[in-house]
Amino acid sequence: MREEEYINTLDDELQKQYKEASDLLDIGEFEEAKEKFNAILEQQEQFIPILNKFAVIEIYDNNLDKAKEILDEILKQDPEYVPAITNLGSIAKKKGNLDRAEKLYEKAIEIDPEYGNAYNNLGVIYREQGKYTKSVRYLKKARKRGSYSFKFDDKPLYKNKGCLFFIFVIILAILYFVLT
Repeated sequence: MREEEYINTLDDELQKQYKEASDLLDIGEFEEAKEKFNAILEQQEQFIPILNKFAVIEIYDNNLDKAKEILDEILKQDPEYVPAITNLGSIAKKKGNLDRAEKLYEKAIEIDPEYGNAYNNLGVIYREQGKYTKSVRYLKKARKRGSYSFKFDDKPLYKNKGCLFFIFVIILAILYFVLT
């Protein structure tokens, strides 16, 4: 099952908490993210996307064996959970086993051809192997599938309280130069 499908099983409040925790993880606030994820797990035990996020934190902390344990447990419950397969590939790559990593990324793409992270990681491996044409092709596929997606608020810039001060200062400066 895809991550979105799991997330959609949560009620609106838990989805909001999951997004907040994921955003914290994305900016490297691991401890805060863990706290929020644990609060969700109290209500939704063995929630696979959160277990996967815990594995990611372990990978960042270089606890590769612990991360692999978590990922293996995930794949027992859902053998086609692509983020876990991709993260196993990342562990293999960190351990220097590029062939295994390549196979895991290819497996992830085979299961979910729209999963950009697997394309990105495969493109990086090809670059490291000197296969530049293949690398560029896979990195373009990753970009097309949103491997590095950033979420922006749709509200206008002038509604951001932090920007109002600067807008005010700019208007005053313009008025000063026009009127003098």
